[in-house]
Amino acid sequence: MKAGTVRVAGVDATHGGWVAVILEDGRFAGDAHLRPIDGDFGELADCSVIAIDIPIGYGPRLADAAARTFLRGAPSTVFTTPTRKQLEAPFGPGLGVSAQAHALGPRIIHVTSLAVTDKRFYETHPEVSFETMNGGARLGFRKKSFGVMEERRALLAAAGIDLSGLGDSRAVPVDDVLDAAACAWTASRIAAGAALSLPSPPEQREGRAVAIWY
Repeated sequence: MKAGTVRVAGVDATHGGWVAVILEDGRFAGDAHLRPIDGDFGELADCSVIAIDIPIGYGPRLADAAARTFLRGAPSTVFTTPTRKQLEAPFGPGLGVSAQAHALGPRIIHVTSLAVTDKRFYETHPEVSFETMNGGARLGFRKKSFGVMEERRALLAAAGIDLSGLGDSRAVPVDDVLDAAACAWTASRIAAGAALSLPSPPEQREGRAVAIWY
């Protein structure tokens, strides 16, 4: 890496681990399929910002409500972050949390713990980032459709992120890779001091800012 180069990463959850897209000065510079779920992200040691699609901090949070308001046409893509007590309890009726959110518990707990001492971690949300890339307009296709994959790849390309050189993550589900790339776009904005937050200003919890960045 050349002196003065800004190297950042965007990370999304995928089966058995994480997928990372790495940018240098806003351009694609590499990718990685990181395992296991509770790894130390050592492969990203030279990145100044790591923007990750996982809640950092426990609910209830203002960030979740703010993101649902932002995504007027697709609020269901933002789930309510459970409390730590809910995440640590066995899943079952009456717990008051969805199966999807509870299944992310080990990831939420792990990354929240890492972020206490590693200030490079920022929470982001791909749907918010893509809508911002799209000039604030809702995307034209539903997630996981063929059309939305084309649409999102075109938005990334217009932002200077060409994914044609993928390596380690070529076998990862395409929506996870695209989401990681959107997170990387946000990481570049954070590094440049251009990112915005939901809510704005961020909510303060135990001495740290809790927000979704885009």
